[in-house]
Amino acid sequence: MIDKIQRLVEEMAQELSHILAVAVVTVDDGMSIAQATRREGLETAAASAYLASIVKSNSKAINLLADNEVIDDILITTAQYHFIIRHMPDQPFFLFLMTSKDEWLAKARMVIKKYEPKFAGLSDELDHLQ
Repeated sequence: MIDKIQRLVEEMAQELSHILAVAVVTVDDGMSIAQATRREGLETAAASAYLASIVKSNSKAINLLADNEVIDDILITTAQYHFIIRHMPDQPFFLFLMTSKDEWLAKARMVIKKYEPKFAGLSDELDHLQ
């Protein structure tokens, strides 16, 4: 079961030339279920807990500001990187993607949307891991 998820993460990591990290993370506890990185020293598993708190706090803020809105994704940019967090509200997990700024942002978002249904198809298995 975890092997399927890990293979899917690795497949997703091959889609973009400037991808640095991909992870599937549980929303409740921030546990990284599967991850792939292309750069040594990235603390993807450790960062997952912090990313989960971002997902939770953004959902609360959006509920206060805009009733009945659903977050498509959370985008964080720095001088060197794009961080995209994609959480489907009915799923117990979110997808995290980190790319260098050399990556076309629209393409990175398209890749996440492409893989979203594939991971959603495994949501029962992901739910049992919690």
